[in-house]
Amino acid sequence: MVIVPGPTVSLIVANSIKYGVKAGLLNVLGTQFGVLILIFLLAIGFEFISPFLNQIIKIVRILGAVYLITLGVIALKSKINLNNNQSKKYSKRFFFQGLIVILTNPKIFFFLGSFLPQFISLDNSVSYQIIYFGLLFILVATICDSCYALIFGKFRDLIVNKYLKILNLIGGSILILVGGWLFFY
Repeated sequence: MVIVPGPTVSLIVANSIKYGVKAGLLNVLGTQFGVLILIFLLAIGFEFISPFLNQIIKIVRILGAVYLITLGVIALKSKINLNNNQSKKYSKRFFFQGLIVILTNPKIFFFLGSFLPQFISLDNSVSYQIIYFGLLFILVATICDSCYALIFGKFRDLIVNKYLKILNLIGGSILILVGGWLFFY
């Protein structure tokens, strides 16, 4: 689940290339904070929200689709100036981008709601087990996603100079396609 690239990985890679490692790591921090929120919501109210889950997922999916399409269009139009993109004023923006992308990604809802409960033992506290497995997921996801940020951020000069147009085209197209698929799914 963590290794399969999706909207969050596309965002992390794009921002690591464009703005550097710090931007990618802030995306990772935002996405993992969003996963933590979802884990606690799952632990607290799995039974309470389950009757409304279809409606919640539909609304979140549409909002996420619009956001991903917007990010994709921005990526397609963006140009990179390596000297100007290391600004510190973007810190909160990158965190919130990661948070919004993960909270609007239906894949994480399905994963948390269907995969984690398979490992739950009814002999112990369900909430604590969901939190434990969720934190384990966050640890693995943080390591994998941080690797994307570090690799693409450190090699951004090489990548940007040789492959910028192709990467913007691929990354932007993927975001737009995933957003379009979510919107019409």
